[in-house]
Amino acid sequence: MNPDVSAIIGAYNRFRDLTQSVESVLAQTLPVSEVIIVDDGSVDETPEMIPKIIAENPAWRQRVRYFYQENQGQCAAGNHAIAKAKGEWLAFNAQDDLWLPQKLEWQFRALDKYKGECGLCFTDAWFMNNHRMKLTAFQLAKAPYQAEIGMVDDLVDFVTSEFPRAWVQTIVVRADLVRQIGGFDEKLRYHEDQDFMRFRMAQTTKLCYVNMPMVLIDRAPAQRRHVGEAAREWHKEEFRLENAQYLYEKHLSLTNGLDPKIKKYLRRSLRQVHSSFANIHLRSGDFDKARVSVSEAAKYELTPNIALKWALTRIAPWALRKVQVARHRKSAQMTLDPHE
Repeated sequence: MNPDVSAIIGAYNRFRDLTQSVESVLAQTLPVSEVIIVDDGSVDETPEMIPKIIAENPAWRQRVRYFYQENQGQCAAGNHAIAKAKGEWLAFNAQDDLWLPQKLEWQFRALDKYKGECGLCFTDAWFMNNHRMKLTAFQLAKAPYQAEIGMVDDLVDFVTSEFPRAWVQTIVVRADLVRQIGGFDEKLRYHEDQDFMRFRMAQTTKLCYVNMPMVLIDRAPAQRRHVGEAAREWHKEEFRLENAQYLYEKHLSLTNGLDPKIKKYLRRSLRQVHSSFANIHLRSGDFDKARVSVSEAAKYELTPNIALKWALTRIAPWALRKVQVARHRKSAQMTLDPHE
């Protein structure tokens, strides 16, 4: 077993974390053929130091390739790396995450078992630097997997799970399949990995898994992990909702021939997005926009709560505003978003 794997790492302003991420990839018991780093316009020491390490470190010099681009976002960096990759297989890591040494070895055991059926394999993962996230990705997603390795047999459950069980940092996938779907969607700056993984790749090939945590994913406070102008936008609720709306509308347009349960899930998700927009408008006192958003929510899924909200935005919007302001204050104090 000697697969040809290109490992891809996007980088932006986290030099020390990046070097550890690269080292974890180079330490695989099943070696990668190359590591491609695409620097998305770092303004710290990354552009100076990474070429220096490559020149001075034989292990890096043999397999690590570094490319710099003006800041265009994570998806653009990923697509840049995909275009440069030479391997038959692609694997991805984030600049602040770590692979355990036997990650690829176990994944290719699974891929060999399901040879001819699965073009993608993912693993479980631990979360680090966050004391509130003590469960693995599979445990959080309530994945029903029992065996050490297996194949996903319920696509609806995989796609509609509240918490993602497959993170891009954990996957290895055939390069031709990634290019077939066009790589990452550069219009997205939020949940772009789940667009790539949970929907588009999941509709392209069967999936297998390794039921062991093989990646350590950094879940430190978002303020530490997200830096730069784009990251400042990321922290705005409206920005994230706009990305979610685009994501679900795109997926809904691609549901022909898919299980009706997936279409129902996407419509429910869009109902939630527009209801959240209505809450924002209510808090700001823009009742006309709140009414429009509630009406949009009702078009996707008319629930009793949406019907009540629709009525209240017309007969008692000020009362509803007070409720939303109070809830927002409470949520800001208590909520930890596991996706951040």
